[in-house]
Amino acid sequence: MTYLFHIGMGMIIIVLQTTIFHHMGLVIGFYDLLIVQIIYLGLYRPLRESLVIIGLVGFAMDSLTGGPYGLYLTTYLWVFAGVRWSLAYFHLSNTFIFPFVVAFGVMLENLIHLAGTVSLESASVSIARADFRTVTLQLLWAVFTGPLALILLNMLSQHSGKWFLRLVTAGKED
Repeated sequence: MTYLFHIGMGMIIIVLQTTIFHHMGLVIGFYDLLIVQIIYLGLYRPLRESLVIIGLVGFAMDSLTGGPYGLYLTTYLWVFAGVRWSLAYFHLSNTFIFPFVVAFGVMLENLIHLAGTVSLESASVSIARADFRTVTLQLLWAVFTGPLALILLNMLSQHSGKWFLRLVTAGKED
């Protein structure tokens, strides 16, 4: 059940950020919301389950974007590995740390994308200057909305099992 929930949630996020959020002027410079889901998987879900979900969501994101193939999958795997590695040293489930964890994920994603862009482009200095404003906006969005998104995703994930059980047993009467 958790596989279906997280894959479905990932697909909903992909559709929202590639269609609706893209056309809204309010969310200019918004970060990749899948980073929040990847961080959630790193914090709360088992390794095997997380890797399957990351693989499917990363593949879907790579298929829908025009960037180099494998960029999002690689980014998500590195963010997931960073969160898992950090669990050995920090208590990342503390809600006080959530803004920094999400900001770390967004920054890591931007560094990986910048490294890919710089390796493909010759005008790397102009790219870095133009992206500084976008990265700053993404980090601000991540600090303020990331913890709320993590808490919401945790609540939805906890209740999804109950909703599914109610849905399955709704037609059965004794």
